Amino acid sequence: MALWDDLIDPVELTAEAREAADEAESRKGSLARFLPNVEVSDIVVEVVQTANGLVEEAQYRAWDAEPETAGGDEGDSFMLKLPALGQKRFMTEYAQLRNRNAGDAELRRLIVKTGRAVANAIVARMERQRGIALLTGKTTITGRRFNSEDDFGRDPSHEVTAAAGWTSPEISRLNDLEAWVDKYVETNGVEPGAILMGKRVFRALAAGDEFATVLANGASRRATAENVNDVIAGANLPPIEVYDRKTSAGLIIPNDQLVLLPEPGEITADEPTALGASFWGRTLTSMDESYSIEPVEQPGIVVSAHKNESVPHNAWVDSDAIGLPVLSNANLTLVATVF
Repeated sequence: MALWDDLIDPVELTAEAREAADEAESRKGSLARFLPNVEVSDIVVEVVQTANGLVEEAQYRAWDAEPETAGGDEGDSFMLKLPALGQKRFMTEYAQLRNRNAGDAELRRLIVKTGRAVANAIVARMERQRGIALLTGKTTITGRRFNSEDDFGRDPSHEVTAAAGWTSPEISRLNDLEAWVDKYVETNGVEPGAILMGKRVFRALAAGDEFATVLANGASRRATAENVNDVIAGANLPPIEVYDRKTSAGLIIPNDQLVLLPEPGEITADEPTALGASFWGRTLTSMDESYSIEPVEQPGIVVSAHKNESVPHNAWVDSDAIGLPVLSNANLTLVATVF
């Protein structure tokens, strides 16, 4: 199929698609706040496994003796190949005719709408991969056309289960949370910055007696979200992030688990955080001269339209990307099953 660029060229359509992707991630509280989007001009990244936050102490020395040499700050490194992903959507002959009859502006609008839709599909898949990485300490891809797994080496002790499920109000939620935070600090030397959980887990947390408000007549009232957050803050625990994003494949974070994570930040960055990043590479499509995409703009999602030059004159909107969430220090995640 020939490139269909008489109404909108790949540079414009890619810009529209990337704007849609940014809006989707910002609007829905994306996990990119923990694994920010980082662009690279390659399809391979070198991952340096960061050490924990525990500082190696200096040693006393005798007078006139040399100081002891410290160990290196960086951990092991490994190379990781970024996989390709994308989606294409069909634009029927009938849809083109209906929109063309309304004018070129309407047909252009249809192409842009479709371009933004395929970009959102890529964002949704990347978001699911972030969830998989944070929950499992691995990036496992299971699909119809591609399968892979990379293990980032999380300590098995960072996958825990509540001693008693959070089904009864008498069960102490605070004891569990404090124990899990203590384990996180023991491993990393730093406090977690957030507790990520879905609505079902949050409701189970709020149902605990520790969060109930005792009324003047001795009765109690179930805690509101504000009450829960006040108690959590009073216990010197990290703030709660309620996250219930889902795709066609279901919830990204299961409704029986929570995750301890570093403090969230911006959805894009120049470099990975201590936890890691969502790397976006440069596709061969972006380097095609007919697309006229500047080298600095080539990493990331690329979208274009193509049209059949023979009967039927149907068309496609194609998206292409190379990307994968990567954990530099998988121990900066701790997953707890509460039911």
